[in-house]
Amino acid sequence: MKTTIIEDIKRDYIKETHILNFVEFLFERMSIDKELELNILFSDDERIKNLNREFKNKDEATDILSFYGYDGDILGDIIISIETMEKEAKQENKDILDYALFLIAHGFLHLTGYTHETMEKYNEMIELQNKLIKEWKNAQRD
Repeated sequence: MKTTIIEDIKRDYIKETHILNFVEFLFERMSIDKELELNILFSDDERIKNLNREFKNKDEATDILSFYGYDGDILGDIIISIETMEKEAKQENKDILDYALFLIAHGFLHLTGYTHETMEKYNEMIELQNKLIKEWKNAQRD
C-alpha cells in the first residue's frame, strides 16, 4: 500500500499505524487497487483555508479537503485541519481519533466517487462512513 501520512501539526493521538491499518481496510472494503497512492496531510486552519480558497473558491477553513489523483497511479490527497477537527469533535462530544477516522473515511469516499450535493446523498455518505468505521472496529476485535 502506498499511503503517506504527513503531519504539519503533531498530535499524540495521531497514531500512524492505526491510521494506515484503517486506510488499508478502506482500500480492501471499497475494492480499490492498493497500488494506488494516497496522501493524508494533517495541517492547520490557515493552510486548509488557503487551499479551500485556491481550489474551491471558498474563503474559509474547513475540516477536510479531498483532491483526486492527477494520474492513473494516484488515488488522491486528503487534507485535514487538525484545529477544525478538534473543535468539531469537542462540539459533537466524539473521541478525537474516531473523528479523525470519520474524516478520513469521508475523504476516501470522495476520492472513490461519492458526492453529497443533495441532503439524501449526504446522509447516505455519512451512514456509509459510520458503517465502515464500525466494521473496522469490529474486525480489530477479532
